[in-house]
Amino acid sequence: MYSPHHLFRVARRGLTDMLPALQQAFNDRHDDDRLDRVFGPWPRLTVLAVTLLGILLGYGLQGVLERFAIFEFVNVAAVLFGAGYALVYRQYLFNDPAAGEDDFPWLAAALIPPALALVFVSFAGRWLDGFETLPGAPAWTSIGGLLDALADSLAVAAGLAIAVAALCYSKAWREAFKALVRRLIVFKIMVWVMVLVFVEIGIVGSILGVLLESFLGIDLPHWLGEFADQLTYAALMTTIYLAIIGGTWTACRRSFGRLLRDGEVNVLETLQTMAEPPEKRRRAARQARERAATQAQTERGEPPSN
Repeated sequence: MYSPHHLFRVARRGLTDMLPALQQAFNDRHDDDRLDRVFGPWPRLTVLAVTLLGILLGYGLQGVLERFAIFEFVNVAAVLFGAGYALVYRQYLFNDPAAGEDDFPWLAAALIPPALALVFVSFAGRWLDGFETLPGAPAWTSIGGLLDALADSLAVAAGLAIAVAALCYSKAWREAFKALVRRLIVFKIMVWVMVLVFVEIGIVGSILGVLLESFLGIDLPHWLGEFADQLTYAALMTTIYLAIIGGTWTACRRSFGRLLRDGEVNVLETLQTMAEPPEKRRRAARQARERAATQAQTERGEPPSN
């Protein structure tokens, strides 16, 4: 099990590092980055234009393809951004001798504008659909639906971050793509389980209602449990998505130099390890050392120590 507190720290560590990188990538000092090597002679204008074009084209195709069931689970605009950025990044990382370890901040920050645009458009679509108030509940409880919509909108940015990282951190394109598909399927299943537990079944609200009624001895409004489920879902999913985004940033930044040297980094496995609480990682490392020591003693013919 992952600790929400630890995931929050992972998210904060990565997100606080993004703002300086974004300022570096989009300031007026052209000697502060090499965006022109990746995006052409007017890189900042190109990134903004590509962001706008990708949103328009992606959601236009989404409307055309929505009759196919699979596109209920695939954001076409995010696919276009992920594939496009992965191609230009790979071209730079693996073919340009000027690529260096100090390139990561501005290179990764160029992905932030389309990620923010995807979140904004996704949330705006949910906003236009409206947020229904719980039956019998006061109007102010609609904030639960709003927070749930905001949490769900972050999913597309999290998926984009994972996709670009997975496709760029390996020269083996096909193997990276297969690993990415497997991770995204697991990701979708996890989200489905979260929705089932916290929204459809409403386990948190039910438990909370029973406990409060047992201690207070009063009948609580029937909508209170559903509202608690909405807030729990929003808090948990927001933490998870931000941890994925921030953790991916941190994992990629730490291993960027190794990528340039070796051409291969399993960033998805690194991200999974980062999500585990530190005490769990230390325990696993200690057990690995103990197994290695036992194996070494066995190979030397010594009895294992107690």
